[in-house]
Amino acid sequence: MTSSQCFFTQHLHCTFSDKEKKIWIFILTVFLFIPISIALAFEYIRGILPCQLCIIERLPHYGSLIFAGVAGLSIRFFPYSVWIRSLFWGIFIFMTISFILAVYHAGAEYHFWNIPNNCISSSNMTVKDASQLLNQLNTLQPPSCNQAAGYFLFLSFAGWNAVASLLLMLISLFVASKGILAQHPKP
Repeated sequence: MTSSQCFFTQHLHCTFSDKEKKIWIFILTVFLFIPISIALAFEYIRGILPCQLCIIERLPHYGSLIFAGVAGLSIRFFPYSVWIRSLFWGIFIFMTISFILAVYHAGAEYHFWNIPNNCISSSNMTVKDASQLLNQLNTLQPPSCNQAAGYFLFLSFAGWNAVASLLLMLISLFVASKGILAQHPKP
C-alpha cells in the first residue's frame, strides 16, 4: 500500500474529535469571510460596482457562511457528526457552484466564450430631452460582465474568486469526507 493510499484510508476511517470539528469550522468560516469581505470592500470603499455575474457569484458564499454559522452553533447542541457532516457537504456543494460560476465569469472576461446579452451594458443611449438626460444620470449602470474591473497578479477578480472557491471547496471536501467510512472495517 502506498503512502497516499494509506493516508486516504486513514482519513476516511478516522473521525474528528469535537475540538477538531470546532477548529475546522472556525478555519472554514474565516476563509469564507475573506473573499466576501474583499468584494464588499471594493464595492463600498473603493466604489467599484459589481456586474450581474459578480453579484450572482456572491450567493454561494453567503449560503456557505450560513451553513458554517449553523454548524458552529449546532456543534454545541447536536454533537452528532452526521448533522455537521451534512452541513460541510452543503458548503462543498455551494463552493463547487461558486467555482463553476467564477470560471465561467473569468472565461468571459478573458473572451474565451460569449456571455448573455443581459450582462452587457450598453452606453450608446440617445438623449432626446433634458429630463431623459437627468434620468440616465440618476440611474447606475452596472459594468459589463466581460470587462474585468481590475487585475491583481495577472488574474481578474473573478479569477481570484475561482482560486478561492477551489481552495474552499477542497477544504470543505476534506472536512466532510473525514471519517465517512468509520462504521466500516478497514481493508
